[in-house]
Amino acid sequence: MIPGFLRRWCRALGLSQTRCAHCLRPFSPLETASGASPATGPGGAAAPLCPECCLLFLPYNGPRCPRCGLPPVEIGTGKQTADASSRPAPLSRCGQCLQEDPPWDGLACYGLYEGALRDALLRLKFGGELSLAPLLGACLLEASRCLPRPDALLAVPQHPAHLRRRGFNQAHELAKALHRLTGLPLRPELLHRVKPAPPQAGLAAAQRRRNVRRAFQAAPDAASLCLWLIDDVMTTGSTLAESCRALRAAGARETRVLFVARTPRRD
Repeated sequence: MIPGFLRRWCRALGLSQTRCAHCLRPFSPLETASGASPATGPGGAAAPLCPECCLLFLPYNGPRCPRCGLPPVEIGTGKQTADASSRPAPLSRCGQCLQEDPPWDGLACYGLYEGALRDALLRLKFGGELSLAPLLGACLLEASRCLPRPDALLAVPQHPAHLRRRGFNQAHELAKALHRLTGLPLRPELLHRVKPAPPQAGLAAAQRRRNVRRAFQAAPDAASLCLWLIDDVMTTGSTLAESCRALRAAGARETRVLFVARTPRRD
């Protein structure tokens, strides 16, 4: 427990303040708005979030398809049941997964692609704010607690030409952050994107599948490994599915997908 006079001196000198990773306002991590315990964020550890923003980054615990993570839509309303955080996830699969089972062995995600989580992911991906990677990596750590420990981590890769244009791969930055938090081996050399393609944004599901068909190639070293395949957002799952197929073709024993946010269905 830090003595009161020392806490006051630290605040007066600015030594106890940091900036919130989301709203960028300075705050003291020594206490919350109520003056009690330190603010905690995803992963259960101290995070660079002010107490108010901590409430914006709570995980989604509502119902979802166990195979693709998609929350159900209320019949007759077209509204996502994203506010049902107190209800357990259903055991039944969604209609799409009943028709075609995804090629991964398991799945975990932290939240829905909306609100503060969407804002942080957009700032990382398109704004180049790599300082957000540790926060979002902590979200992955929290989501991954339901998965068995893998042999290695890897991210969905980008084509070299796209990587040169952007300068970084946001999925790999998240994988690096999770590697630092867990100590799990990071093996980006196990999967490569060998076919360039237009961006997936704005494409229908069938177009997305065609866009990434045979776009990835896995290394022989993936054989017999249990892997966590990491991405930032899952919309239709086409990119993750094609990546898993490439790893399976190379002999990977198990591949589980882990991503920060799931795009809700918009009806």
